[in-house]
Amino acid sequence: MEDFEEKFNFKKKKRDFDEDFEFKKKRSSDTLFIVKIISIGLIAFSFLFSFLIIRKIGSSDYEIEEKGYKYGRSQFIKYQGKISVPVPSGGRYFLENVDISSFSEVDSGDVSDRSTLVVGMDKNHVYCGNISLSDLNPNKLEVIGNGYYTDGTNTYFCSPFSERNEKLSVPMELFQYFMYAFSKTKKPQSYIYPYIKIKTDKKLKPVKIYQYFATDGEKVYYKGEVLGNADLNTLKSVNDYNEYFADKENIYYKSKLLPIKNSGKLKIVSTEQGNEFLYDEINGYVFFGTYSFDRGKAPYKVLGNEGNHLNSLVFINNEGVYYYDTKLKKQKRAGDNIFIGNIEEISPNVFTDDENIYYFHAYSIWSKRKGGGGGLASRNTEIYYLDKKEGWKKIADVGSGVYGSVWQKGDKYYYFDNLGISQLIDNAIYEITDMRTLEELRSSQNDGVIKELIEDEKLIKVEGEKKIKIVEKYKGNWDYSMIFFILCIFIVPTIFNACKKIISRRIDNEAGRF
Repeated sequence: MEDFEEKFNFKKKKRDFDEDFEFKKKRSSDTLFIVKIISIGLIAFSFLFSFLIIRKIGSSDYEIEEKGYKYGRSQFIKYQGKISVPVPSGGRYFLENVDISSFSEVDSGDVSDRSTLVVGMDKNHVYCGNISLSDLNPNKLEVIGNGYYTDGTNTYFCSPFSERNEKLSVPMELFQYFMYAFSKTKKPQSYIYPYIKIKTDKKLKPVKIYQYFATDGEKVYYKGEVLGNADLNTLKSVNDYNEYFADKENIYYKSKLLPIKNSGKLKIVSTEQGNEFLYDEINGYVFFGTYSFDRGKAPYKVLGNEGNHLNSLVFINNEGVYYYDTKLKKQKRAGDNIFIGNIEEISPNVFTDDENIYYFHAYSIWSKRKGGGGGLASRNTEIYYLDKKEGWKKIADVGSGVYGSVWQKGDKYYYFDNLGISQLIDNAIYEITDMRTLEELRSSQNDGVIKELIEDEKLIKVEGEKKIKIVEKYKGNWDYSMIFFILCIFIVPTIFNACKKIISRRIDNEAGRF
């Protein structure tokens, strides 16, 4: 009898265990089922969302540009009873409350003045792009020049170049894009033509030697903002392609006064097509916009100016190697100063100290996602040790020095490249394999020849010893984040609740069986 009860209890426990195991297995399967449903829902919705946005923006913009009436030289177009204007990076926007019958472009009469191309008016409003400047009287409007406009009482600056709309927060923009995709609401104003009201009772005059400058006789304005204590008679651009300015004493970034004095030896430094820095060659100060490298650690020596085998400029002082992280927006330390004595550049990509030769190497890493796609994960710059400095001599320039140069060490010859990664040459130094290749390089007048020599392994990439590495990490494309954010807020809860009900029914059914 006892044996029978033991066997019966054993079988019962085994059955309970099996049933419990099967129940947990079903629960695990149900969880996997939820994940699959949510994933499918997210993918489907992202495609739908993207399709609706592209369809709304693309098709309408094309029709307007092809079939609409353009107002003179301006960017304004009339189509189907509406007037619109393109805002670069934001698309085309419509003017609100516009009187079409009286609308016209604003023309200064100067064909070289492009600042009026995005300014229009009707009998009631003056528009900077698609935005109405409410207290500017169109019936008394006067074009001052350089982007400045007045009605005799109020004065404005309107930029002809679009910028990110800082007044529109990211959450609000995401919400507006969602509403725009699934309704007839207006598109979010992600980009605008910046405008600013000038706080002066005096009449402005344009400063003809520079764009976007004006003066009221006392103060100097740049893009509508005052340059404090600026001396117009000595004010100059540090060079013609940036927004750093200096007079006999002060230095400005745009209209902002920088906390140093003009040494008379200011220079703009950057990698090829990279971020521009202001560099004081006398004091060794470094600025990126209004951001200052730690001046207590100056002077800094800059390496890589106009270089094309590096993603980040390098700044060196006695104690370390520094760079500017464009994502964190601050100076960062890459490592100790390993260099000996004086540093001199052979080219923007190759330099020496008192004993050794070094070169730059750059590359980017791209993230990958299942099913395709991805984004920029990091931009990297490395400094490599090549060899001892002694015994190296320059033999010839290649392409008049534009392409690079040929160097000799002992019985070996090397090509130092200046074409860079933008020309798909991924290393700064190559060994020349034979004399025929050497002659081809010296006589080369076509950068395609150099690429062919690399592909044919007539130029062999030199592998030095890595000494310093700089990594700028990226978090991916904001558009992906926007879509993901919207999906999480509006779609995931709906799908999850639906799946939860399905699972509850399954659990109830399974429990009923037990």
